[in-house]
Amino acid sequence: MIHERNCCRACGSKDLALVLDLGKTPLANDFIPAEVVSGYTTFLPLRLVVCTKCSLAQLADTVDPRVLYSRYAYVTSTSRTMDSHLSEQEQHLTQVGGFTRPPRVLEIASNTGIYLKKFQQAGCEVLGVEPAENIARLAIEDGIPTRIEFFNATTARSIRDEWGAADLVVGRHVFAHIEDLQDLLAGLEIISNPGSLVTFEVPYLVDLFRRVEFDTIYHEHLSYVSVRSIQALTEPSPFFLQRIDHYPIHGGCILFHLRRRTGNDQVHESVFQALQLESQLNLSDPAAWKPFVNQVHHIRTELPALVRKLKGRIIGYGASAKGNTLLNSCGLTCQDLDYIIDNTPFKQNKVAPGSWIPIRPPELLLNDQPDFALVLAWNFAAEIIQRETAYQRAGGRFILPLPEPKVVEFQG
Repeated sequence: MIHERNCCRACGSKDLALVLDLGKTPLANDFIPAEVVSGYTTFLPLRLVVCTKCSLAQLADTVDPRVLYSRYAYVTSTSRTMDSHLSEQEQHLTQVGGFTRPPRVLEIASNTGIYLKKFQQAGCEVLGVEPAENIARLAIEDGIPTRIEFFNATTARSIRDEWGAADLVVGRHVFAHIEDLQDLLAGLEIISNPGSLVTFEVPYLVDLFRRVEFDTIYHEHLSYVSVRSIQALTEPSPFFLQRIDHYPIHGGCILFHLRRRTGNDQVHESVFQALQLESQLNLSDPAAWKPFVNQVHHIRTELPALVRKLKGRIIGYGASAKGNTLLNSCGLTCQDLDYIIDNTPFKQNKVAPGSWIPIRPPELLLNDQPDFALVLAWNFAAEIIQRETAYQRAGGRFILPLPEPKVVEFQG
């Protein structure tokens, strides 16, 4: 089920240094029925190491992807924040891609297809590749052609034979989940043309480092990407890193653009700017991570202390994977939170892994009116706090866990 990796996923170096050990935790999206909790045994090591050569931060241990993704509980957010982000990104890529006609778009790990829907509505031919059958079926029902399989060099060959090559290949928050990045590059070479644009959106290591977003560390996220590490990965490949776009979504992400070396594209200034910033932060030096680790320990102490001293009933808001890392690393359980509200049907009426907190539908917030709601999906905190004014007017208050645990006073 799990094995230890002894070399960097990006550059192959064996110079990996441990920076953070979160102990043994359950799989972050392993929501299960309450009646099987007593037999649950999947607690696995969660250790973050950094490559001292190329600065890729990565998990020391890899879980078999068939265990993680054959059936999956995560679906792409349908929040206003996410919808706006996806629309803007679709328009941006069709503008900078240099296409003379609407591009043929392939999405790797297409989830429910809501990103491809944007391209489809713009007149593009689209195809999704999604290994989780329960999620892929939702996309197919919504009119998004989807192949139920993992993307790799082998499946890329069959996709090209049956569907053709893609003008634009996109992947949102999948790159960090892939163990064999060299096989990914081989697949990308097969499925693309000399003029194709390949883009991946990933959580940015600089944002994780600066904002101490340690709860984004869980078993699905194998890599925590720096621009320098992408350059190291692509150096021996047919692709080069051409451009970087930075977005605030999910606590800070970059969209990196890959182009073929045989083309005439020039490296964008954004790449040089990012490399300069990363050099200043010295991300490949384990010693530079000491303040990060100290703040992690501070949050793991202060958040449970805050929750346990508050007077009243407390719930969680958003049954996110990052929330489960936060709960388990802080030792918060069903003894501390009554339940967690979430709008994902695959999670409702189950319990969160490790903390065993029940997951309930979102309408319970106003129907039950708990005193406090711990925002586990803090990447959407601004939208949540703005939207839930009725809850706050009735006396409810939100708790933000990062970067410093605090209760948010109502500003209405």
